[in-house]
Amino acid sequence: MLSDHQKMYKELTVVLSEYYLNYLLYNKNAQRFNDYHLTTQQDAFLFFMKDNPRITANEIAKKFAISKSAVSQVLSKLEAQNFIKREANPNKHREFFIRLAEKGLDYQALSEEADKEFMEKHFADIDLEQLENVLRTMKKVNVSISPPQHIGR
Repeated sequence: MLSDHQKMYKELTVVLSEYYLNYLLYNKNAQRFNDYHLTTQQDAFLFFMKDNPRITANEIAKKFAISKSAVSQVLSKLEAQNFIKREANPNKHREFFIRLAEKGLDYQALSEEADKEFMEKHFADIDLEQLENVLRTMKKVNVSISPPQHIGR
């Protein structure tokens, strides 16, 4: 017999999957993401970079728990397609900051437009207090599942 936490986890997984699927299927702007022909990993990197400007390849590798060489391969493809650009770190000459380039900024704008439309259409009738409770809960979940941050890198 499953514990209450296990049952809740299974239900939560289904609900989150349904939300993501509905977002992709019923948001006309989100469907335009397909026009960019990105892999899931490339999409995840761009999504992460949107909220973390001037990030380094090492930081991406740590966040995604993959090797720096794997990150480099993905970044090289994104750079070749003008989604990102690398800028030298003036304080560390062997390190580069990764920033969104022209296509990456277009992708970010599309993401923001899709989110705004989806929010206005589907979240307007949900009580703000309920949304705040979901947000607080998801923040706790994210802290719980994230690897510990090392102080003094």
